[in-house]
Amino acid sequence: MPVLDVPAIPSSDVTVRATALFAVFKAFSEGAAALLVSGRSLYDLTCHEGRLRTLLEVFRRQARQQGLHLVTYSLASGLDYDAPRIDDTRDRQTIEQALRAHKLLDLPRDQHEVTNVIRGISSLCRTPTGSLLWTDGRPARFAFLLEFAEHLAPGTLTNGTQSDAQLVAIELAHLTAQSLALRNSGNVVVLHGREGMVDQLVASVLHTVVLGQPEKHEKREFFEAARQVYPLAALDNGLTPETVAHLTTHTPNRGLEALMRAAEVSGAPITASDLTARKSADVLQLSEGTLGMLDSARVTGLRLCGRNIATPQRLMEVFGEALLRGDTAMPGAVLLAGAPSSGKTDLALLAAARAGVSAYEMHSPKAGIVGETERRTRLQQSLLSQFQPNVAFIDEITEAFPMQRSDFDGDSGASRAVMASLLTALSDEGRRGRSLLVATTNCPWRVSAAMLSRFLIVPILHPLREDYSEILVSTALRVDPSARFDSRDERIRRAAGLFFEKGATARDMRRALGNARLLIGHLDEKAVLFAAEDQCSSMSRLSNIYADLWAVQCCSQKSLFPWHDDPAGYPFPEHLSGIIDPQTGNKNEVELHKRIEELRPHANV
Repeated sequence: MPVLDVPAIPSSDVTVRATALFAVFKAFSEGAAALLVSGRSLYDLTCHEGRLRTLLEVFRRQARQQGLHLVTYSLASGLDYDAPRIDDTRDRQTIEQALRAHKLLDLPRDQHEVTNVIRGISSLCRTPTGSLLWTDGRPARFAFLLEFAEHLAPGTLTNGTQSDAQLVAIELAHLTAQSLALRNSGNVVVLHGREGMVDQLVASVLHTVVLGQPEKHEKREFFEAARQVYPLAALDNGLTPETVAHLTTHTPNRGLEALMRAAEVSGAPITASDLTARKSADVLQLSEGTLGMLDSARVTGLRLCGRNIATPQRLMEVFGEALLRGDTAMPGAVLLAGAPSSGKTDLALLAAARAGVSAYEMHSPKAGIVGETERRTRLQQSLLSQFQPNVAFIDEITEAFPMQRSDFDGDSGASRAVMASLLTALSDEGRRGRSLLVATTNCPWRVSAAMLSRFLIVPILHPLREDYSEILVSTALRVDPSARFDSRDERIRRAAGLFFEKGATARDMRRALGNARLLIGHLDEKAVLFAAEDQCSSMSRLSNIYADLWAVQCCSQKSLFPWHDDPAGYPFPEHLSGIIDPQTGNKNEVELHKRIEELRPHANV
C-alpha cells in the first residue's frame, strides 16, 4: 500500500471556529479532500470580523488564509475564480496558468460546458501543484466549489434517464473523490447541494458535512452587527436582543436581516409577532413543508380547569422543566390519549413554554414520487435533531402518520418508510433530555403495539360534571376577555349542566358562546345560559365515553389516573362504574374490555 504524502492544512484558527464553516475546515485539516456540504445556504449571512458577509465570502477568505484559492462553478454563473479581487498580478497569472493548462478558461457556453468543466476540475485537482507558488512562498492550491450539486449529479433520477453531462459528472465525482492523487495534491473539492438529493454513487464516497442553522449565540452576534448597518431599526416594547436571538434561533440570518431592513425603511418597530411569523415561514421552507411552528405564547396565562386535566398538566410542566435542565431521565415521547377538545394541544405547548424552547408541528412527509417520501422523512428528522432542544408535536397521530404495519404496498413503500423512520427516531435514547415528542390521539386502538411501546401514554379524560362550571367560565373569558363571570351563579351552573348533558366539548361551548355574543351583542350570565339552551345535543357523547375507556385501557402507569391520590374521594362518572374500584383505583380489565366491545358499533371518534 503506497505511503500518502498529504500536505497538512493548518488547524482552524479562532476566527474559523466562530463560523458555521468550522466543520468544513476541520475536515480539511483532518485530510478530507472531497466533501459534500448540505444544510444551510452558502448565501446566508453571518457576522464575520464584525461585518455582515455571506458564508460563501467567509469561505473564500478563510480558504485563502489556508493557502487555497476558491474557484466556484454553477450552471447559472459558470466558472468563477474571482479575478477582479486578485490584487497581485503574479497570483492572478498563477491561477490563470493552472486553469488554462486544464482547459478551464474561456470555455464556450454550449451543451458541452458541464462535461468540459467537470473534466477540467477533475484533472486540475488531481495534479500536484508543487511547482506553483503564491507570492508569499506558499504552495498554490485550489478549492473547487460545485454549487447546486443536485443539478449536476441528481439523485432523484432513475438510472438511464440522466443526461450525458450528468453521467459524466456522477462518474468523475465518484472517481475523483477516491483519487489518491487528489489527496496528495493538497487541492480540495466541495459539492454543495440539498440534503438527500445528490446521486448516491457520489454521496457515498464524499465526507459529509451538514451546516446547521445559526445557534442562539450566533444570532445575538449577528443582530448586534446588523444594528450597525440598520441603526434606525427599532424593537417593539419588551423586545430585547436576547429575545430576538431566542425567537429566531435555528433559522437563516437573511430573514432577520430582511426584517431589520424593513424596519429601517418603514420606521415601524420589529414586533414579536413579526419574528414568529418569519421563523414559521423559514421553518416551513427549510423542511419542505414537513415541519411547522407552533406559537407557545398562546398558552401564556392559560388556565386549564378540571380535575381530569390537573395531573396531565402537572406532568407536562415537570417534563418542560426536565427539558430545560437537559435531564435524560425524562421520556422521549408522550402520547396524550383522550376525547376531542380536551386540551391536548395546549398541554404540549405548556411543556414547550415551561422549557423555553420552540415547538414544531410534524406534518406527514409522504410524497407522490417514489423515493421522495424517504428523503423528506430523513430531512424532517435531521432538522428536528439540528433544532434541539425542542418539543415536537403531532396532532392526531393516527391520521397524520401510518401507525400500523401492513402488507399493503399501494404507495410503493412510502408508508412503511415513514413508520420505520418514526420508530427509529422514537428508539433513539440520545434524544432524551434534548427533545420531547408529544403526540395526541382520539383513537389509540389504531396504533400498533410496537408504536405504543415507544410512548408514555397519558389519559386525558372527559371533564367531570362538577368541573363544567369552571370550564364554561374559562371558555367564556376566551370568547370575551372583558366579561366578568361567577362560576357559582345559578345561571352559569344551569348552563354548565345543560352543556354536560348534551355532551358538549370545550370546542362546542366556545362555538355556542361566540354565536350568542354575536346575536345578543355582549356576553353575560344570561347570554351564557342562552348559549347552553340554544346548543343542540351533541352526537359525540358515546364517542367521548368510548375514547375515555380506551384512554384508561392504554394508560402506561396508575399514577397518571386523576383518581390515583384519592380514589375514595373521586367522583367517578357513571361510565366508569364497575370498571374502576372506587376504593383502590384499580381497573377491572375484563369489564373494561367488555364495555369497549359494547360501544364499538356506536362510537364515531
